[in-house]
Amino acid sequence: MLVISIAMDQNKGIGIKGQLPWHLKEELQLFKSNTIGKNILMGQTTYDCLPNKLKERHTIVCSIDPKYHTDNDPDAEVIYDLNKFLNEHEFDEEEYIVCGGASIYKQAYPYCQKALISFVKGEYEVDTHFDVFDMNDWNITKEVEHDQFIYREMTRKNDKRNILVTGCAGYIGSHTCVELLNDGYNVVGLDNFSNSKPQALENIKKITGKEVKFYEGDMLDETLVDRIFSENKIDAVIDFAAYKAVGDSVKKPVEYYTNNVSSVLTLLSVMKKHDVKSIVFSSSATVYGNKNPIPFTEDMPIGGTTNPYGTSKVFVEKILEDLYNSDNSFNVCVLRYFNPIGAHESGLLGEDPNGIPANLLPYIDKVATGSLDHLNIFGDDYDTHDGTGVRDYIHVVDLAKVHIKGLQKIEHKHGGYYVYNIGTGQGYSVLDIVKAYEQANGIKIPYQVVERRPGDIDTSYADCSKANRELNWKTTKTLEDMCRDNYRFVTNNSKQ
Repeated sequence: MLVISIAMDQNKGIGIKGQLPWHLKEELQLFKSNTIGKNILMGQTTYDCLPNKLKERHTIVCSIDPKYHTDNDPDAEVIYDLNKFLNEHEFDEEEYIVCGGASIYKQAYPYCQKALISFVKGEYEVDTHFDVFDMNDWNITKEVEHDQFIYREMTRKNDKRNILVTGCAGYIGSHTCVELLNDGYNVVGLDNFSNSKPQALENIKKITGKEVKFYEGDMLDETLVDRIFSENKIDAVIDFAAYKAVGDSVKKPVEYYTNNVSSVLTLLSVMKKHDVKSIVFSSSATVYGNKNPIPFTEDMPIGGTTNPYGTSKVFVEKILEDLYNSDNSFNVCVLRYFNPIGAHESGLLGEDPNGIPANLLPYIDKVATGSLDHLNIFGDDYDTHDGTGVRDYIHVVDLAKVHIKGLQKIEHKHGGYYVYNIGTGQGYSVLDIVKAYEQANGIKIPYQVVERRPGDIDTSYADCSKANRELNWKTTKTLEDMCRDNYRFVTNNSKQ
């Protein structure tokens, strides 16, 4: 268990000029008694200020200086990447006490489940104030008043937050609702069924045994969106509500900009009104355009898109970035998806678009189930290994799970803007997918090559190392899993 030990002045952590966080003699004795036999996690500056090394405790010192060492202290070790340590370490029964400084507190706070707080009394020359601790996250289990401070022990509240999922009945939205409910979150959903079906909500309940509190309607309807926030204590939003077909967007740019951009402005306006400042946004790899080298990394420029769908995602990303720049208390996590395919292993949820499919796997499904005679492959003259377009395909369940990681990244933050590529880092061509589908399911998929679709590019795949590192997330599903799960869903669905 990770435990935060901090001196506070009202609701802000404090650093007392020229002294350690445990600056009072009585508090120091309390700190010592709380930490014997424990692991102590602290920054280099805090460690260097210690008048005596901490005996009978294992000290972990965080430093960004690769040459830094704790000489002559056999009970201490140095780590040089705190974020990696926090993401990769399993904090089970053994306690790790986090005790400074400010940057260490801020990074470790989301992982802490217990708190030892000293609320100081009197006047002190405060060197730093840092806004790291939110009392609303905690239950007080013990409180003792001392002469110079009030000591509290607290545990983090276990009650999960209420998450508004827009586009909750859609392909990615429905799978994400499953993961949220299974993880204990309460889900409030909004969907207008423009590209989804009510059956998805029933199937979410079958899988999880829990219900989405559902509102039918359009995110452009500000009155409805405001009612959702008024009737529910929304803690964060995951926004999936967007049209997503590249080719269709070229034909219907006004509709795409209205639905994908104007609706987000409505949502953000209502969020501001109700003081909800955490959002995970469903973006796309199309924001990288066709000028950046492969693989795409998050620090590459965005824009130069080849279709209104991609441009709409660029616009929204810019809106969210401007919002954060204007108010640094907003928490924004942008997930740039590559190409989700596959279905839930139960066979109850998958991609079931209304009308003619715009994405590859639903198109193959129609051929596999006999609804279409053959698959149209749009172009075989791309600059790829077999002439067909190469994309980074990711299983939709892997994609859904990373939204939990995105929420965890921002849910205890006091402001931040984060962008992550979400994919496998492996590119597959259209023909690669066709062959994998045939092999996984023992069927034949007839196809013919037709003209390119407007707006498509040769190759798109991700460098996902940042998400792997900072979100402690990796894909677990294979291409075979994606194709097999997809076919299971469409065969089950065709029987209904």
